[in-house]
Amino acid sequence: MEKEVMENDMKKHTDTPPARRALKDGGLKAVISVLAVVILLITAFGAVYGVYGWAFITTQPVKEYKAEMYAKASKDAPQGGVVFLGDSLTEMYDLSEHYPDLRAYNRGISGDTTDHMLERLESNVIALSPDVVVFLGGCNDIRHGVPVSEVIENISKILGALKTKLPDTPVIVQSLYPINTNSSGIFKNTPGQATAEKLQDANEQIAALCEQNGVTFVDMFSVFADESGNIKLEYVLPDGLHLKPASYNLVTAKLTPLIKDALRA
Repeated sequence: MEKEVMENDMKKHTDTPPARRALKDGGLKAVISVLAVVILLITAFGAVYGVYGWAFITTQPVKEYKAEMYAKASKDAPQGGVVFLGDSLTEMYDLSEHYPDLRAYNRGISGDTTDHMLERLESNVIALSPDVVVFLGGCNDIRHGVPVSEVIENISKILGALKTKLPDTPVIVQSLYPINTNSSGIFKNTPGQATAEKLQDANEQIAALCEQNGVTFVDMFSVFADESGNIKLEYVLPDGLHLKPASYNLVTAKLTPLIKDALRA
């Protein structure tokens, strides 16, 4: 009898009420569901961007951190060389692979806009006293709704600062690249407010700005665009924005003779 009482007493303390058990089970299922979604996103992320690692994470703290790291690296780096300033298309550009004989500095930050490039120009680029500067920027601005006129104004300020601080340094300005404005599914919002017409309008103004400032303009848009002004799908990742690794061979083929000429100048 005493044993039965003890067992019943223990049962009172160990049995879980049905409502609490259901709540616990529901919470566990919720956790499992969240983990499943995270795993799915990471898998999709890796399938699309795995070739580039995590280079393109575009949160503001990450962009600021990268700019700070570039600034610190520039203090200790040898002066001269070729500096590539830009956004994700530049950051994902494997300069050591494509320019093995050059001292090339990658100063690309994924998701960057021209106003932030202007802010970090001194510490990330000018501090290196480069022999040549290769610039690409403006697409992210347009995707986020920044007027083309404001993009041109920022690029004008960048070119002006380079001319003032590095008067003997040749500058090569790339046109904006085409993107897939017809992206769908999980990438349907990738183009943002960018259209082929806006990108082409910006490129026309960038080309005119380069002529006014006596710097080299290189048309990359026509290299990758189809007849509608969208990027040809064989050149781009599924997001419709970032180049496949092999597509950079076309970029290198276009830039190499210009860089060589600039170094001889």
